[in-house]
Amino acid sequence: MKKEDLTAVIVYIFILAIALLFGLTVLQARAGQTYLGDMFVVYVIGGVISGLVFNAVIFELAHLVGAKIGGYHVASLNILGLCWYKLNDRIKFKFASFDGLTGETKIYPKANHKKEPNPTAFLLFGSLFYVIEVIAVAFLFIVATKTGELSATIWDVAYFFVIFAFIGLLILLYNIMPFKLDSATDGYRLTLVSNAKNRAAFNELLRVEHEIASGNQDVEIKVFDQITNFTADLNLNKVYVLLDKKEFKEAEVLIENIIAARNDISDTVYLRAVAQIIYIKIMTLPIDEAKKYFEEKVPVPIRRDISKDVSMVSIRTYILMEGLFDKSRSECIIALNTLKSALKQTNPARKVVEIKLFNEALQKIIDAHPDWELEQYLLKEELKK
Repeated sequence: MKKEDLTAVIVYIFILAIALLFGLTVLQARAGQTYLGDMFVVYVIGGVISGLVFNAVIFELAHLVGAKIGGYHVASLNILGLCWYKLNDRIKFKFASFDGLTGETKIYPKANHKKEPNPTAFLLFGSLFYVIEVIAVAFLFIVATKTGELSATIWDVAYFFVIFAFIGLLILLYNIMPFKLDSATDGYRLTLVSNAKNRAAFNELLRVEHEIASGNQDVEIKVFDQITNFTADLNLNKVYVLLDKKEFKEAEVLIENIIAARNDISDTVYLRAVAQIIYIKIMTLPIDEAKKYFEEKVPVPIRRDISKDVSMVSIRTYILMEGLFDKSRSECIIALNTLKSALKQTNPARKVVEIKLFNEALQKIIDAHPDWELEQYLLKEELKK
């Protein structure tokens, strides 16, 4: 298990433990006092759902306000899958997936802003709202308990808002974590953009992703010499452009720079950069030379991690390793069966190129082993926007 995955598991266990403690203390105590009877369960479920929706709405609106203050345009606002986005200066709606706990607000820097846009307000305002919400509800609850005798109905209303605030607290705990979990939390991104070079890379990454998402496939991409997780991810956008054009040598130089910064990037970024190099070697060198490079330069732990990593880059690399070096159809099938999940997690701006690169890798295996019957796994190429 990679470090990021272990961290996410620990965080979720921590949050679940707090939720369980709240249920066994606060809610169980209220259950013994309310007159709702069997409806108390419905009352709690309603509070949780309402609290989730309310907090999700306010959280993303806080992001929107923070983006405006920081000097950004808002490309889209996604709340629990309900997405409002701009197209030709008109607001449109669609259902869409999101990278976050309750939603996602996509932004990009204003080109004519007087100074470099600062993402601090955008990343901070959501959590700041939750802090205010929790404090306000706690204050009102304490004041209410000191105003004398309250009816059971008023108490139920009060506890309903306590559930609201508790849901906000759980989201706050997740969001302020300074680690990359299953999504990049605001706390994690705040620790990164505190560095001026990371901030510049963050803004460039937002600009490039917006340009590509808007259909500009030839957008000029700035390359950063100082490698961090942010700058590595930004440089990878350039790598995908080069791979799409078959400019493998130029792509390899950028990837090697990422690999050389091993101590400054996450395990996942490093692993996938190594997978990219292996892919390039196998696709461009004669099979004997590629195998020699693989055996001499790629340690067994890295090979094992690539086999376990559910990403398009690792899958296309692994099937080449197993199909051409070990000649194992069963291992290829195991990797190919994770395609759907990997494709779903792929950055939309890179999906078209990833499908193309994967199909080329799989076709190489099909040509080498026509009796393996792997044609069914070829992906339908998406049209570029």
